[in-house]
This record gives sequence, structure tokens and C-alpha cells, in this order.
Amino acid sequence: MDSSAERVAALLLAFADKGADGDHKVSELARAVGRERSQVSRMLHALQRSGLVEQDEETRRYRLGWPLLVLASGAGDTALLRAARPVLRKVVAHTGEVALLSVQQGNRSLTVLREESAQSLRAGGWVGRSSPMHCTASGRALLFDSDDQLVDALTADDLLAPAHGLTGPRTLDELLARLRTERQRGYSLASEEVEIGLTSVGIPVREPAGDLVAVLNISGPTSRMIPRIDDIARRLRAAAGGLEAALAHPLRSGTR
Repeated sequence: MDSSAERVAALLLAFADKGADGDHKVSELARAVGRERSQVSRMLHALQRSGLVEQDEETRRYRLGWPLLVLASGAGDTALLRAARPVLRKVVAHTGEVALLSVQQGNRSLTVLREESAQSLRAGGWVGRSSPMHCTASGRALLFDSDDQLVDALTADDLLAPAHGLTGPRTLDELLARLRTERQRGYSLASEEVEIGLTSVGIPVREPAGDLVAVLNISGPTSRMIPRIDDIARRLRAAAGGLEAALAHPLRSGTR
């Protein structure tokens, strides 16, 4: 049986899964966490008293409160986030597609930054959303430095999940074969592995010591992405190099 703290954590994470920057109905959040509407409503009232969530008086929808957003602003690697934002904006300006920054959290790829253009799909990962590592461009790029045993440990549970007829790898051997190809060419490519009509490219970002710290990702409609894969990968590679330079020389780049 899960604890009260785990139930509250699941509810707060549901805001991120549904778009942390939006307002949400109680019924939507209840479905997201798989609990009764009345139970979720009581939890939201408790969170509202602490200021962690706010309720719009007219629509009765809930959104994350300022105290929680202020706390979140200090989470993670702030130097990485600060250096990555202008890099993502430049990539979006050149490609017209969604640009993401993702990091590894346990056995998941976690989106920590997102920039989008006027023509970009509302897809490819909200900030705060986590995704399996075996069937996403960000996830597989995060696995580039992992040996076969670690890849197995990080993806075993997800590889057992139903594939829903999409094109992601379904066995460890298939996954390792894709990783070998992607490591050799320097970028990951996931075309319609998570969502029909969506293609993504991922490039690793490394700290000065050489450790893989994050992944830059471009996601967009397959019809627009596939003819431009080489160009998108080239632009992402240049962007990753720029971000790595900013991390190596934070004072010069203005990152603190």
C-alpha cells in the first residue's frame, strides 16, 4: 500500500504529465493518478492551504502554486539549464521544430527544458515528463556510455511492456543493435517509436571531464523530419558543442 506522501507526490507529478504550465480539472487529475475524484479533491484542498497549488475562482481548475515553482527553480543543475536555454532557442530558430533538453533520472529520460516554434507539434515531452529509455531518441542517447549489462538493467521492465504496434525495439538484442548503429553515427533516431507521426533525433552533451550529462533533442512531424535528418543532426551536433563549451567556460559564457 502506498503512503500518503507517495499519493501526494503522484498528484503533483500529474500536473507535469498533463503540462505543468496549465490549469487542470479535478476529474483530469483523478484519472491521471487512478484515484477517486473525492479523494483527489481533498488532497488538492490540503495542498491549496499550503500554497503548493492554486485554484481559479471562476473555472475551479487547479494549477501549481508559486511556492512550489520557486522551489523547483532551484532544482537540478542550474548551470546546465541556464546555458542550454539560448542553445535550444537557436536550434528552434534554425529548424522550426521542438527542442528539448533531457537528463537521466533512474531508468527514465526526464525532460527538463523545452523550446518550441510556431509550427511545432504539441508533442515530444513536457517539462517534467519522463519517458522510457529504449524507445526514445533522448533515452537511447543517454545510454550511449552504458555497457550491455547496464542497458539491460535500465530497460528490462519497459521492454516487457506492450509495444502497441509502434516501431520501437521489443527485445534487448534489437535495442543493443540500434544502440551500436547510433553510437557509431553519433546520434539517436526514434521515428514513430512512441507516437505515430513523430520523429526525434538526440545528441549527447558531455561535461568537461567527458561524462554524459544530458541530451539535446529535436522532435517534429515525421513528414518534415525524415527528409532533413542529416541537417538536423548536424545542427544538433553543433549545438551540443556550443553547450559543452559553455559548461567548460561558465564565466566566459555568462553561465553561473
